[in-house]
Amino acid sequence: MKKLFFLPALAILGLLFIQGVTKSEPETKFISHEIAPDMPPQVKAIVEQKCYGCHNAESKNEKGKKKLDWDEFEASKKAKQMATKGKIVEALENGDMPPAKFLENKPEGKLTEGELATLMEWSAGKKKSPKE
Repeated sequence: MKKLFFLPALAILGLLFIQGVTKSEPETKFISHEIAPDMPPQVKAIVEQKCYGCHNAESKNEKGKKKLDWDEFEASKKAKQMATKGKIVEALENGDMPPAKFLENKPEGKLTEGELATLMEWSAGKKKSPKE
């Protein structure tokens, strides 16, 4: 009688253990809109449209990927994200992004004044006031 009780109990425990071991978090990509939670939707849209093509883990642009990989940014710790944001501000202030050579072939990649301001505000950690 005791064996009949223990067999189903062991089977249930075994299933629970196997589920716990094999259960893993789903892998996310930048484009899946699972970027850093503090990234506002308007910033995500600009990054996806104007930046992500050259700055992602699968990009053929090795230089762009090395300077900034948005996939890596998403997975990095807050301190590294803050340092990266500082570099983004610097590149935008200097007019280094998007590069002039890139814009010769793809002028539609140029950031508008509004897009530039939005990226600068986000990168610098400024929040828009409710009046804006």
